[in-house]
Amino acid sequence: MTTNKTDILFTLGDLNCAAHQWPDYLQYGFNDSDIAILIEIAGDKKLHQADADSAEIWTPLHAWRTLGQLRSDQATLPLIKLFDELVEDDWALYELPVVLGMIGESAIAPLAELLNTPELDEFTHVMAVDALCEVVEHHPKQRDAVLARYQAYLKQPDTSLPTLNGLLIGRLCELKASELIDDIRALYAKACVDVSCAGDLEEVEIKLGFRHGRDTPRPSEAESYGFEATPAKKPENGDVIDLVNYYFDAYGNESAIFNASELDGFFSALACAPNNIMAAQWLPMLWGGEDKAPRWKKRSEYEEFNDIIFTFYNHVMEGMHNESYHALFLVEEEDGEEYTIVSGWCEGFMRGIALWGELTSAEDINALEIALRPIRLFTTGQDSDLLNNLSEEQINQNGLDIEPAAKALYLHFLEQRQQASKPIQRETPKVGRNTPCPCGSGKKYKKCCMLNG
Repeated sequence: MTTNKTDILFTLGDLNCAAHQWPDYLQYGFNDSDIAILIEIAGDKKLHQADADSAEIWTPLHAWRTLGQLRSDQATLPLIKLFDELVEDDWALYELPVVLGMIGESAIAPLAELLNTPELDEFTHVMAVDALCEVVEHHPKQRDAVLARYQAYLKQPDTSLPTLNGLLIGRLCELKASELIDDIRALYAKACVDVSCAGDLEEVEIKLGFRHGRDTPRPSEAESYGFEATPAKKPENGDVIDLVNYYFDAYGNESAIFNASELDGFFSALACAPNNIMAAQWLPMLWGGEDKAPRWKKRSEYEEFNDIIFTFYNHVMEGMHNESYHALFLVEEEDGEEYTIVSGWCEGFMRGIALWGELTSAEDINALEIALRPIRLFTTGQDSDLLNNLSEEQINQNGLDIEPAAKALYLHFLEQRQQASKPIQRETPKVGRNTPCPCGSGKKYKKCCMLNG
C-alpha cells in the first residue's frame, strides 16, 4: 500500500504527539502527488485498529497532519467523512478540525452541511463547529464566510443538543462575534444551551462587550450542569436518611455521593474491607475529594452533618457485625407497581472498594471478583450491552444476589481484620489548630470557629 516516501509515516510512532507538536512533514519530500496515498492511509481502518503499543496506530495521524500542511483541497471531503467514523477517537476529535482549518476555504461549505445534518453523533457536530473556527484561525479573511454559516445554524438550531450549542457559543466568543448577538440571545431564549460550556447569556454579553457586569448572581453549579436549581428544604422530622439526602442535595456536586442509598453502599464496602479504613481517608470521598468539599453556610450544619454521617456509618458497621444488615435500596412506584432500584447502592459500593488498596492474595482477589459480579452489573462503568442482553428474570436474580454477595465478602475478610469494627463515638472528626477551618472561611481553625467553640 505504501510507497518509499510514505514508509517514514509508519516509523514515526508517537513522535511529539503527547504535546501536539507537529513536525514539518514536508521535509520528507511530500507534495501534491502524494495526496491520494495520504488520504488512503488517513482512512485505513486496519491502521486505526492496530495494536495500541505499535507505531502503526499513529500512522493515520501523521498522514492527516501531512495533508493539512499540504493544504490539500482534495482531502477535504475524505477527511470530513472521518469525523463521524472516528468520533470516539480523542486524537481525531482534537486534530481533524485543525487539519480542516489548515485546508481553509474549500472546507467551509461541507463543514456547514455536516453541522446541519441530523442524526449524527453530537460530537461529530462539535468537530464541525471546531473546524470552522480553525478555518478562521488559519485563514482570517474567511471570518465573514464562517460566521454566515454559524448564523444559519443559529436560526435553525438543534435544540436537543445543549452541549453542541454551548460549545458553539464558546467558539463565537473566541471569534469576538458581537455581530451575532441577536442570534445568540435567541438561542439562549430557547433554553437549549449548556451554560457550563461558555457561561450564561450575561457572561457571554460581558465577553462580547455588551455589558460591564452582571445583573444577577452567577448560575449555581447545579444550574451550570443543566439541573434545575431548587433550594433543598431541610426535613423537620429528624430522620437520619432524610437528613442525609437533604445535605447531599444542598451541598453536593457532580462528584459527590448522591443520596442515602449510595452512602449505604459506600459504607458497606468499607465494612467489608480487609483492613479498617480511617475516617480521615473516607470523609473527603463523600464529596469526590478534598478539593470538592463544600463551604458550609453554618457551623451547626457542618456539625449536624458529621453527627448523622457517623451515626449512619456505625449503623452499617454494627449491622454487618451482627449479621442484621439490610441494603438500603431505593423503591419507586409506577402504575401501581413497586420497583427496586439498586444502581445507586452499587455505585456507592464501588466507590468504597476504590479505597481498599491492592490485594495480593489470589484467594482474596477471587473472593472480591465473585462478590462484585452482581454489583458491577448495575454500575455506570459496566458495558450496558451486558445488562441489555439479560432477561428480566436474570436481571432480577442478579439484583437479589447483591446483598448476599456483600455479606459473604464481609465474612471472607473478617479474620484478616486486626480488630473488630467498633462504633465511632466521636461526634465530629478532630480538627487541628492549624488546619483550615471546616466552616469554609479560609482561616485557620484556631483563628476562626475554635474561638467561638
